[in-house]
Amino acid sequence: MVIKKLSEEYKEELIDLWDYCFAGGGETSEEDWKDWFSILDFDNCLGYFIDGKIASTYVIHSYKMFVRGVLMKMGGIGAVATKPEFRKQRQITELTKESFKVMRRNQEYISVLCPFKFSFYRRYGYENCADFEWIISSPENILLPKDFKPLKIEEISQDESFKICMPIREKIGSKFNLTIFDDLEYWKYHHARKKTKVFVIKDGEENVGYFTTSLEKREGPWNVRLIMRNVIVDSEVARLTVFDYIKKHTDQNKDFSYPLLGDERITDYFDDLWEGEFKYQMTGGPMFRVVDVKKAMELLEFDKSLDVTFSMKIDDEYAPWNSEPILVTIKNGKAKITKTTDENIDLSTEIKAFTQLFVGYRTIYDLFELKKVKIKKNDLEKFNKVFPKRFTRLRTFF
Repeated sequence: MVIKKLSEEYKEELIDLWDYCFAGGGETSEEDWKDWFSILDFDNCLGYFIDGKIASTYVIHSYKMFVRGVLMKMGGIGAVATKPEFRKQRQITELTKESFKVMRRNQEYISVLCPFKFSFYRRYGYENCADFEWIISSPENILLPKDFKPLKIEEISQDESFKICMPIREKIGSKFNLTIFDDLEYWKYHHARKKTKVFVIKDGEENVGYFTTSLEKREGPWNVRLIMRNVIVDSEVARLTVFDYIKKHTDQNKDFSYPLLGDERITDYFDDLWEGEFKYQMTGGPMFRVVDVKKAMELLEFDKSLDVTFSMKIDDEYAPWNSEPILVTIKNGKAKITKTTDENIDLSTEIKAFTQLFVGYRTIYDLFELKKVKIKKNDLEKFNKVFPKRFTRLRTFF
């Protein structure tokens, strides 16, 4: 039994395992497999081997991500799989521990995954830190302002979309917790697949938003849904331009789905809001995890008016370097971390709750009410200034 890096030589074994675990057996095309392997960095792909054969896998994708307006390296987790005959034997536990060491070496101090089961990853310190929210309605139900004049919409190719969309994504995404891509293949795999249409919104010569779409055939005649996958805009005029585009599908599509950006509320854009005409849906979203508390804290940019010092103790079974009590001094917008032997800790919690606080999904008040932190009540406002609430995430998966 050994954990080691995967490589191209194991490709057939990997396809056999991943096809069985994720694709239902034989349904993934050669072209899809080619796309998948094009985004793998085998230096960050771990395998658990038993008698020389792959029993389990654990893949780390090296991305970047805005957290509280700071662009930091992020380890995106995927292809966590085990052959049925080897399940419940702690291979994934060992791979998870090893993955934290790999991400630490890569200076990826925060990790994100889209879970198959939330309870499975909570045991390893991951926690839901964003909600996926979207609405479903009919194009004719959209309510546009009288005499509204939409901005220009221009369809662009998948290949050129990377250069055009990434500056928009970076500008708007800094307000949220959003993944940023340095690589065309990563971008195309997640957001510009072959059946996806990509559109840019232009205000004169300036690009002020983009969105991607696809069509989903459903049961019954003329029952086609327009799927709005990525919608990133920086103004209400740009947002209304997207709704104007959707409304023009009134005679083509029965309905559409539209992802909500962060914490926005858009009910004023619709004529009727009863259940038959307008549906709001929400699920848990990506799970986050701070891999290295000290390094992650040092990357954040705090309010420059803050001048505070506090001690902190984070319980973390699977990344023991996080469990050491630390003293945090914040001054001139940056945090300095040192060890502390003081037994009177100002903030005590475990890694899941700390991660929610770190990224801004929950406030210190939330966690205090839920009894997920130990803190003096009169310190709540101080910590609320250190970790204020943030818009959580744009609904774009990775």
